[in-house]
Amino acid sequence: MNTALAREIYGGQPWCMDQFSYRAYNSLLNDLRKGVVLEIPEIKSNSPFVLVQGKDKRVIKDTYQLRNDDDFNGVGLIQLDGPITKKGGMSTYGMVQLTSIMNRMAKDDRINSFIIYADSGGGSSAAVDILSDTILEINESKPVYGLIEKGGMAASAAYGILSACRSIHAISKLSLVGSVGTMVQFEGRAANSEDPYGNKHIRLYATKSIKKNEDFEEALNKDNYEIIVSELLDPINEDFIKKTLKNRPQLKGSGFDNGHHLFAKDAVGTFIDGFKTFDQMVEVGFKQNKSTSGSKSNINPNSNKMTAEELKQKHPETYNSIFKAGVSAESDRVGAWLAHHGTNQETVLNGINSGKAITQTETQQLLVEAASKNQLQQLENESAKPVNTKETPLSKDKDAPENAEEVKNFYDQVDNKLKVD
Repeated sequence: MNTALAREIYGGQPWCMDQFSYRAYNSLLNDLRKGVVLEIPEIKSNSPFVLVQGKDKRVIKDTYQLRNDDDFNGVGLIQLDGPITKKGGMSTYGMVQLTSIMNRMAKDDRINSFIIYADSGGGSSAAVDILSDTILEINESKPVYGLIEKGGMAASAAYGILSACRSIHAISKLSLVGSVGTMVQFEGRAANSEDPYGNKHIRLYATKSIKKNEDFEEALNKDNYEIIVSELLDPINEDFIKKTLKNRPQLKGSGFDNGHHLFAKDAVGTFIDGFKTFDQMVEVGFKQNKSTSGSKSNINPNSNKMTAEELKQKHPETYNSIFKAGVSAESDRVGAWLAHHGTNQETVLNGINSGKAITQTETQQLLVEAASKNQLQQLENESAKPVNTKETPLSKDKDAPENAEEVKNFYDQVDNKLKVD
């Protein structure tokens, strides 16, 4: 174990890890302390590969194998299947190494996309941004997709990393996702204490260092955990939640920030986008090409004006609220005109087609016209009814108004105006 990894594990570093991985890794550390030898795998966890589609299909296991002029389409595969740490160790790559490898791969024009193939319960809180920021940066030119391994999980720090991908899919419905939260575990002795063998353990601070390690000293000496929670865990956790939500706004309102986890089958539309097999996801990656791999959005970076499409992509909630408000406003506008359709159909139709709201003057004019028509109708009703003779036969359709065809044409035009494709 290197010193950087030891500091992450034993140094009281806050962790973003699910309950299952925590228990497993904690037991593993206890075994290591007892002298159990850890088996070193032939291939490290969190390893990069390149899937090649060309004359011969290959899996390239290291970037040095890209130092050739072979013509192929490649998909970078990052297996995120171990603990999330900054520097890694004998059995696993850290996020610093993976970031360096991904950046080198992204510079190769033959690699058109990436897949983060995940089965990890999380790890160090300090390591999340290292890889997630790299994914966001690469996503601007080449798509990065997240896929949760069959029977695997993407929890806590691992999910925080996957949230930066353009999409997240799972292979199996019972994969675990979520557990977005932060924790810490550490051991120590109370300051200036004596063990059962009479050995004193002295820990002293300089006169002015009254705040140094205050949170840990309060926890060890007084069982006061408030400072370490409020001044260490809470700020890290809030930052973790904020960035995860920014990367994946679909999580809003899902209660994801309370640290719960879900089966993938219950997380579609929030934590994940759906289900795909490994082959299906790889096929999506291979379909990317140089002309489309960089088209994450239609946003014009040189314009200081925001188009409707830019608003929809950058601020989907604002766009939806404006769209709904616009639909409601248009419905009110048309409805205000249609209230007078029985008075003057031509005026009403022209008003709807104009796109303008009815004014108070137009409303008053139509009301006066309606009142006049009502008075005329009343006079007609009070006048003598016509006599039915052979010379003046009644119409066969007594119920049909004289302007029936005109009324039909009017409603046809209104329907066409309000028709939604």
